[in-house]
This record gives sequence, structure tokens and C-alpha cells, in this order.
Amino acid sequence: MQGSRLLPAVLFVVFLTAVYAAPPPELAALQQQYAFVVAERVTSPYNTGIEALSSKFLIALTNAGDEAKKAGNLPEALAIDEDKKLIASKQPLPEKDDEKTPASLMKLHAVYRLESAKLAQQRTAAHAALLPAYTAKLKELESTLLKGDRLAEAKEVMQYREGLGAAPTPSVTGKEFVNSLGMKFVPVKGTTVLFCIHETRFKDYDAYAAEVSSVNDSWKDQSVNGYTPAENTEEHPVVRVSWEDAQAFCSWLSKKEGKTYRLPTDQEWSYAVGIGREEKWKQGTTPATVVKNQTDLPWGSKWPPPKGEGNFSDQSRKTKAPNSEATYLDGYDDGFPTTAPVMSFKPNKLGLYDLSGNVWEWCEDWYDNIQKDRALRGGSWSSPNQGDLLSSNRLHNTPDLRFADRGFRVVLEQKAP
Repeated sequence: MQGSRLLPAVLFVVFLTAVYAAPPPELAALQQQYAFVVAERVTSPYNTGIEALSSKFLIALTNAGDEAKKAGNLPEALAIDEDKKLIASKQPLPEKDDEKTPASLMKLHAVYRLESAKLAQQRTAAHAALLPAYTAKLKELESTLLKGDRLAEAKEVMQYREGLGAAPTPSVTGKEFVNSLGMKFVPVKGTTVLFCIHETRFKDYDAYAAEVSSVNDSWKDQSVNGYTPAENTEEHPVVRVSWEDAQAFCSWLSKKEGKTYRLPTDQEWSYAVGIGREEKWKQGTTPATVVKNQTDLPWGSKWPPPKGEGNFSDQSRKTKAPNSEATYLDGYDDGFPTTAPVMSFKPNKLGLYDLSGNVWEWCEDWYDNIQKDRALRGGSWSSPNQGDLLSSNRLHNTPDLRFADRGFRVVLEQKAP
């Protein structure tokens, strides 16, 4: 459900202002005026329509649930209850039904999707009607700044205006998306973002470093204990990047594409790995304090991990990249002494790769209320223990730390068209 989100242009305004240097005062004034108009004429009417539709849908779901209970149909009652929870929490409904979806729910879904699509079309039209006048004012401002010999500020306005033109994609909730670097993103139920299916690759970071001269060079070193990957090195996850480095990459990519990329929150990462529904988050909860599942692994509950489940501290590491302080999974050989090319192992049911092993992944959150360390998830090629690889396990480090088994993946905020 997208009712609470601002439109792409407004998100871009907020993002640009927050991440980069303050814009020219004339641009800031235009941005503020435009955000107000969009909220009044586009976002607010759409939100009101979605809220009304959701209220009607909840009533229909409640009635259908009562009928299912009277009929003694437990699977149908449970499916309807799941929909009620999604609507109540303003989460998106599944984009498609499958063979397990009860017929009564399919009919309700069809009506809901049709009505929400109409509202989205109305919102698109309302937004499109506002953009020409706004871009005309931006062009006028560019000219004024240029004539006043304020070249850098005129360029900033021009880049912002051009970014607005690129902002609408991806626009449809629940759709897959491939960006300019070839990074593929998919929806994750329970979140409002698209997840990159793989960890950020060496080649993705290389594209960033080629355009930004101030990038720390540590990421270029893929060697560990005398071993350096020799094949498909561009496809390996980038390592020796800090939380701060990852933030800078996300800022660069966001500005480059006119979209909003960021690190996943710890809670979003839990949904990606499959335990999000059972974690009880409330005000004040942190990755350190959330109640943690102590049995589930990304592939199930079997230990040691079945062959091919991921890249861990194994016999190939012991042979080619040994460390006197390391421990290894006896009898497990994934073929990669250190990092493996992303997507070398099978994905989970959401189509996400390497949520267990390969590299620890930075998350957006502070680990606890002390706010000294940031959270990481997923284990790595150096992880030999069941505790490290639990779906609920969290690591934490200071945001400036760079290690050979730390990397990151990004998410893309979905934006209304």
C-alpha cells in the first residue's frame, strides 16, 4: 500500500536537500512550494482514496472471514486474516494470487486491485499535470543564475531538473527492476522496498569509484592470508568497505539515477531472510534487544549446512587461506577459500542470494541505543559456527570499520508514479 508515500519528485527534493550541500535559496523556495502543491493536489487525495478503499476492503475481509469460520474452513480463515494484517499495517498485498489463494479471496483481491489501479492512474495524471509548470520555473531559475554568473548553482538546478525526469521509474509497487549498473531488485513481502538480489559487487563499486575521486582505496584489495580470487573477480562482493563507505555509495547511486537507494533496515533484512513476521518490534526495540529466533537458519534447521547452501569457513579456506586463529566446518567444501562470486549458490524463495555466508552485510540501524555500532547481518565466508549463521544473528561494528569479510547490499525505495 503506497498511500503514505510522497511522490518521486518530493522524495528527490527531500533526499537532495538532506544528503548534499544546501541548494541555492531560490531552488529551495521552489522545492518547498512544489512539495506543498503536490501534497495538496496529488498525495492527499490519493491517500484519502486509499484509506477509504482499505476501510471497505477490511469490512469485506471481516465478512468473508466470518463466513469461513462458520464453514469450518481454517485455511481460508487464516489467509483472510493475513490479508487483514497487511491492510491494517499499510503493507502491500501480494501482486498475484496462486493456487493456494481461496476463491473468495481472489474475488476480493480483483476488486481491490482494480480500484487501487484507478486511484494510481488518477494520481499519475494529477502529478503529470503539475510537472510542466514546475520544470518551466526551474528553467527560468537556471537562466537567472547563469546570467548572474552563478554557474555552479545553475548547474545544480539543471541536474535537479533532469533528475526529476528520471525519477518516475521504478513506479509500480511489487515490480522487479534492473538499474543502470545491472543490479536486479525484487519486492520483499512485509517491506515497502525492493531488495537487490545480490550483494554489492566489485564492479558496482568500481563504477562508483571511477566517478568519485575521494573513495578510500581499501576495497581494491581482495586478498586474505596470501590468497586472492583469480576468476570472475568483478562479480565478487566488494569488501573492506565501512558503513560510511556504503552510505556514500548509496548517495552516489541515488543522485546518479534520481531514485532513493539505501542500506536495508535490520527489520527489513529479517523479512528478507524469512523471520520478519515473528520478530516483535515496537517503540524502543533495537537489533540488540529484539527477541531472536534461536533455531532457524536461512535454509531451515539442519546443521551442518547441506552442500551448496552458501559460502562459509570451510575446507577450501583451510587449504588455501588458512589462519591459525580460524575454525572450519569439517566436511564442508564450498570451493571458495574467501569470497565467492555473488549468486554462486541457490537463492531463497524470494529470489535473494547469499543471505547466509559470503560477506556480512551492513544494515542502516544503530545496533543499540548507545549508538556507537551499526548492525550487520548474514554471516560470511569466515563464519564456521551455527550461531553466526542463524537467521536472527546480528554482528555489530563501528561505522568506520573495514574488514575483508564485510560488505553490503542495497535496497530501493519504491516510489509512486
